Amino acid sequence: MPVVKTPEDILERIFTPTPKASPAEQAELALRRPKQLIYCALSNRYFFWRQHITKFVLDEGHVPIVPFMLFDYYLLHTVPKETVRSACNNLIVRCDQMWVFGNLSLGVKVQLGIAKRLKKPVRYHDITDMPYRVVSVPEGLLKED
Repeated sequence: MPVVKTPEDILERIFTPTPKASPAEQAELALRRPKQLIYCALSNRYFFWRQHITKFVLDEGHVPIVPFMLFDYYLLHTVPKETVRSACNNLIVRCDQMWVFGNLSLGVKVQLGIAKRLKKPVRYHDITDMPYRVVSVPEGLLKED
C-alpha cells in the first residue's frame, strides 16, 4: 500500500537539499545492489495509465518494464503483433516479478500463465482509483475483461 504523505512531508522533501550520487556512484550502486525488474501486465484498455503505472513501480523502488512504454501500441501498428508479443514474452522470462494492473484480459492471462509457469512472484493491483491510488489485492478480486 502506498505511503500517504502529508503536505508538510512534501514541502520538507522539496526544500531539504539531498546529496546526489555522482554518475559513477550510481553505476557502482547498480552493480552492487541491482533493483528488481518488474514486468507490468495490463490490458490495452488501461493503455492511458501506462505512465502512472511506471511511476508507481519506480516509487516502490523497482525498475518497471511496461510494454506500452517500450512498444507504444504495437509501435503504431508498424510491427506485426506477433513480433511485439514475442518480445513481451521474452521480457517476462527475464524479469524478476510480474505485477498485474487492472482486470484480466486474454493477453494478460497468457502473460500471467508464463510468469506462473516460471514460478515468478506475482502481485495484483486494483487501479479503479487511478491516478489517486493503486491498491494491492488478491488475485481473486480482479475481474475478467
